Amino acid sequence: EAVTVGGQTPDGRDATNELSYIIMRSKRECPLHYPDLAARVHSRSPERFLTAVAEMIKQGCGFPKLLNDDEIIPLHLAKGAPLEDIYDYAASGCAEIRMPRVDTYTSGHAQMNFGAAVELVLYNGRMKKYGDELLTVETGDVRNFTTWEEFWQAYATQQNYLMRHAFMQQYHIIKARAQHFATPISDALHVLAMKECVDLHQDHHYEGGLDLGYFECLGYSTAIDSLSAVRKLVFDDKKLTMQELLDALECNFEGKEDVRKMLQSAPCYGNNDDYADSIGLEIDRLAQEFSKKYAPRLGIKCDFRMVPFTSHVPFGRVVSATPNGRKAWTPLSDGSSASHGADVNGPTAVLLSNFNSKNYNMFQRAARLLNIKFTPSCLAGKEGTRKLVSFIRAFVDLRLWHVQFNVVNRQTLVNAQKDPEKYRGLIVRIAGYSAYFTELSKDLQDDLIARTQHEQV
Repeated sequence: EAVTVGGQTPDGRDATNELSYIIMRSKRECPLHYPDLAARVHSRSPERFLTAVAEMIKQGCGFPKLLNDDEIIPLHLAKGAPLEDIYDYAASGCAEIRMPRVDTYTSGHAQMNFGAAVELVLYNGRMKKYGDELLTVETGDVRNFTTWEEFWQAYATQQNYLMRHAFMQQYHIIKARAQHFATPISDALHVLAMKECVDLHQDHHYEGGLDLGYFECLGYSTAIDSLSAVRKLVFDDKKLTMQELLDALECNFEGKEDVRKMLQSAPCYGNNDDYADSIGLEIDRLAQEFSKKYAPRLGIKCDFRMVPFTSHVPFGRVVSATPNGRKAWTPLSDGSSASHGADVNGPTAVLLSNFNSKNYNMFQRAARLLNIKFTPSCLAGKEGTRKLVSFIRAFVDLRLWHVQFNVVNRQTLVNAQKDPEKYRGLIVRIAGYSAYFTELSKDLQDDLIARTQHEQV
């Protein structure tokens, strides 16, 4: 659950009012990690409201997360949402939204591992964790590839194979759900369910409703940066042979630190670099095209979404070393954020890479979760507030879906990990929610510590 402030009224006017400020003041004065708080922002959001949002973000508890009306409303109109209902949407879950009374989906859908897709290309349909078992399809021995186009086609084949099985899985889930589950209390609160006397879990299309669904994709930046490194170093510049790359991956870069540094020097997503961002655009296009073609055949809505919850940590545990220099079994990149430490051109470049890698002429897409971490010093004082407000305006103008912030020094997190009793009240934004840092698993703590720390806006 999340409280939602800001946004627009059903007739399209700014909805900010005094209650918006009272709710934010209450959250500042009682900084509990639950319930969550989301702020809807748009191009006409008042300066006073954005200033209050920025001041609250600066407290460092991760509140509020931001949802962008200028992306969400037009996108849902294209999907068939009634205008007055999408204007009145509310935050739901980590980065998603709901239209009370109108949308009828009951859960997220299957998850897909982009990092695994890269590894499946490198090992011809196999992954190191599972030995010589053929998991997908054989796309050829990469040592025999002579062009980047061959490698990309192999990747596209692996990604589409994983998506095909995710869609098949979801189809059977929807059919089984209708036979085994019911939500009578939710039905009683839902106008369309009551009107048609049909439970929300049924495989049913409600008149006037919008049945939305999503498939989750994990490790987006891991895949982009890995493909970028292969393209740049193996095929374009020929600084590495494919065999040298495989040898380095095979030993998890032990004794191959020079190769690892070379791979990490390749163009990376999150830096407003067209070389890497164009690969992200193609991955996005590939996913949306698959959904556009096959979701209607299954009678389901299944759009492309990048909201990891925290799944990028366990998903990384099955993926061996990748060509972006990531070591085996470590976390993948989260949501649409850059790979850990790869975004070196500042936070605005992260926003621009998100913009560059979205196919705005397609609407088979949904939420992109984006994490940004600032040091407290870079947002200090009125000047820091002004910079953060400008950053939020840029986020709105670029029509990105979601952004959320941690404002904390890396050393504070390291100290809290070592001496949790002294930091029991430290709240951080970990996925689409905030939590007490000391109550997180060590894997999640390490993941938060490893995120790039931006020292200027």
